[in-house]
Order: sequence, then structure tokens, then C-alpha cells
Amino acid sequence: MKNPHTREEWQEAVDCAKAWMTFEAARTYGVISGGPGVDVERCEELLDRGASLGIFPSEGLIEEFVKQLKAQGAIVAS
Repeated sequence: MKNPHTREEWQEAVDCAKAWMTFEAARTYGVISGGPGVDVERCEELLDRGASLGIFPSEGLIEEFVKQLKAQGAIVAS
């Protein structure tokens, strides 16, 4: 898997990594079920590298991510 290069690519990667880490935590704790597998190590790597570049997850990211997954039927709230 290639690494992001531009600041915009890094922002997108950090946002995705944060969203998927939150998704995986919610699934682990039984808050949601279903959805694809998550590469936790890769997400942590992207978040750490992004932070070292001064790039952090966007505000409102998680709410929008969950809304989109629900609309697609990818998750079911428990």
C-alpha cells in the first residue's frame, strides 16, 4: 500500500484512519455489528505519521462516517 504524498492526501488518509479505528472500537465493544475488517496497525501508522506532520483528524468526521455507513446498510446499530 502506498503512502500519501501531498498534504491533501495525508489529510484524507488521517481522516480515514481515525474513522476506521473508531469503527473498529465500536464493533469490538458491541456497539455496532457488520462491516469490513480493519487494518488497525496501518491506521495507527497513518495517524502517527500524520501527527508528526501536523495533520490531525477533521472535526465532525466520525458522525459523517457513521451516517454514510448506515445509509449504505454497511452497519447495524446494536
